[in-house]
Amino acid sequence: MNYNLKKNKQGFTLIELMLVVIIIGVLASLSIPRFLEASKKAKYSQAHMFLKRMYVGLLDFYTEKGCYPADVYPNIKPPGLVPLYVDEWPSPTRDPLNSMYDYQEWNRGGGFSWIGVTYVGEDLLHDRATNWGSYYTTHGKPGEILSVGDDLFIVVDLKGVPCP
Repeated sequence: MNYNLKKNKQGFTLIELMLVVIIIGVLASLSIPRFLEASKKAKYSQAHMFLKRMYVGLLDFYTEKGCYPADVYPNIKPPGLVPLYVDEWPSPTRDPLNSMYDYQEWNRGGGFSWIGVTYVGEDLLHDRATNWGSYYTTHGKPGEILSVGDDLFIVVDLKGVPCP
């Protein structure tokens, strides 16, 4: 029996397979962080949208009542604002980062208050737990969204009148 054995190379060598696996690993290690960053930006864009809606709602509230709602604890909707002026006050369960919004009315003296809304971001700490928003009271203009760390903040009014 004389078999004519042909060396037909079909398939890949172990080295070729290892090279492909290494290349795929390098590409994945480069693309995954970019994907995660893009995903985070998309989640923060929703927070931007909510802050703008709250800003408009608070201005409408002030136009009609001549004052702003009293300060409330974080993640509590200001009295009288929802559902007449803002359709919802987002809860952590509605937020993609499970974070919260904090309406703030800070007394500036002379019957005026500084009004704004903070989105506290992923770490759930105001201003990274330093100064509790002092940055916001000294920076920004009404309607402007500021960011410090992972927090977002919209200035509503620098000299607002709080409701009694």
